[in-house]
Amino acid sequence: MAWDENNFDDRLSNLKKTWETGKRIGLPTSEAEKVWGLLSLELEFSGKPLAELESVAWFALQWMETKNPHYIDAAFLACRNAGIGPPPTLLDLMAEVATIRFSGLERGGTGKRIQGDSIHAEALRIVCCLHLAGASVEKAASKAARYIADQGLGKAYKASTLERDYSTEFRRGSPSLESIMREALSRAPIENCQTWARLASDLPEADDDLKGNRRD
Repeated sequence: MAWDENNFDDRLSNLKKTWETGKRIGLPTSEAEKVWGLLSLELEFSGKPLAELESVAWFALQWMETKNPHYIDAAFLACRNAGIGPPPTLLDLMAEVATIRFSGLERGGTGKRIQGDSIHAEALRIVCCLHLAGASVEKAASKAARYIADQGLGKAYKASTLERDYSTEFRRGSPSLESIMREALSRAPIENCQTWARLASDLPEADDDLKGNRRD
C-alpha cells in the first residue's frame, strides 16, 4: 500500500523514521522536539485548524524545558477551549505531572505567571504565522500587537517589543521555533494557510501608542 500523507499511522511512522535517521547521522532529536512533533501531528488530525492549536504544543515544549507543571495545565485548558480532548501525547504528560504532584515533588512556577506568558507566546505565534504567510517581521509584529490589544486580554505589547522578542525567542536554537512552525504549517490544510495569508494582508497595524521603539 502506498504511503498516504492523510493517514495518521503513515505520518507517525515517517516521523519516527526521521528521528532514527537523525540519530544515525549524529543529529539526534531531543525529547522536547519529539513531544512537539508528536503533539503537532496529533493536533493536525484533531479536526480543528492546526494554527489555532499550536499553543498546546508550545505549552508542552515549555514543560519539557522548565518542568513547570502549570504549562501542562495550560495545554489542557487550551484543548478544552478548542473543544477537543487531550491528544495521547498530552495525556501521557498529564499523567507524568499528576505523578509528580502526588509524590509531592512539584517545583517551580505559578499559574498566574503562565497566564501572562501564554499571552506573550500567543502574540509571538501570531507574528510567526503572519511572517510565514508573507508579511515582514516588522509588519507581522505591528499587526500582532494590535490584535492582542484589541482582544482585551488584560495585557498589551508594543510592536517593537514583539519584533525584538521574536528574533530572540523564535529565531534562535537548533531547530528554531520559527523552523518548527514552518514545518507545522506546511502540513496544515490549504484552507488554514489561506486564512493566515488573508490575515497577513487584512489585519490592521498598531497605532502610534502601540508601535514603541526598537532597541537591540
